[in-house]
Amino acid sequence: MDIISSLRKYLPRFKKVLELGSKKGDDLGLLHSYYEVVASEDEKVKTRFLKDEFIDIRVILIDKVTVDTHKKFDAIFSRNTLDSLSLVQLNDSLKNQKNILNKEGLIFHILDKNKIEKNEVLTLLNENYELLEEGSFDNNFFFIAKLS
Repeated sequence: MDIISSLRKYLPRFKKVLELGSKKGDDLGLLHSYYEVVASEDEKVKTRFLKDEFIDIRVILIDKVTVDTHKKFDAIFSRNTLDSLSLVQLNDSLKNQKNILNKEGLIFHILDKNKIEKNEVLTLLNENYELLEEGSFDNNFFFIAKLS
């Protein structure tokens, strides 16, 4: 899936994007080529790895449920980061993500459909966001939504 093409439909170049759960940084280079991206992980050892690998990208330590930071973003992106959460945790994360988004901020999440039910996620989403796009590829589904 071409995440940049999907995101570009809704988010102009150079906007500030948080990658929630950057893992080994597979999507970081791509995001960084188009946006001002901030990488994140929830363990210090993982953030150290990212800082060493991507010296020109800001890396922060952040919990994927509380998403507690004073920084604001135009979009939040994740790939297979939130699908390990329970529905309660996912709901909390989605609510908390609202707090760090700028006005009309976007979320773009890719989840493993073998780990979490798409319709349950979309139901949670409708509480706080307006769905812009959704789809599937391989064993994943994705959605792009904006603050409502």
